[in-house]
Amino acid sequence: LFSGQKYFTQVVRGREACDMPSRRWNKPSIMLQCEANYSNAHGTPWVYKHQKIGKLVGMPVPGTMTSVSWETLQDPSLVFGIPIIGYRLPDGSYLENTQLEPDVKVANNPETVVKGEDTQLKVAVDELLKEIDSQKK
Repeated sequence: LFSGQKYFTQVVRGREACDMPSRRWNKPSIMLQCEANYSNAHGTPWVYKHQKIGKLVGMPVPGTMTSVSWETLQDPSLVFGIPIIGYRLPDGSYLENTQLEPDVKVANNPETVVKGEDTQLKVAVDELLKEIDSQKK
């Protein structure tokens, strides 16, 4: 979704109609991540960063990118997941046990979170606005 590079704008009788590609996001974006993320919440920001789509803001994510096979015992109320799927990179290493660092490291403080303030979100918005302003010049 976030990998659409704008290649032109449709103009109908002098009025901008839409950017192309029109079914992918082609504006600046930013992604939040935090130390409580695991599984695809590690894999998704990893892809975002390594595809150079935008900046990551927040705290480092532990290397937890695996998938599980869900198993049911004879008692169907007992269900558990066994991590059996790893995600190997082209160099032969795995995402598991590889911490993902944000581009902008920002921790949320529990005292401000309980007041409804999200420092990571504020910093992410500020960073994105800076990027948008720099593209206008």
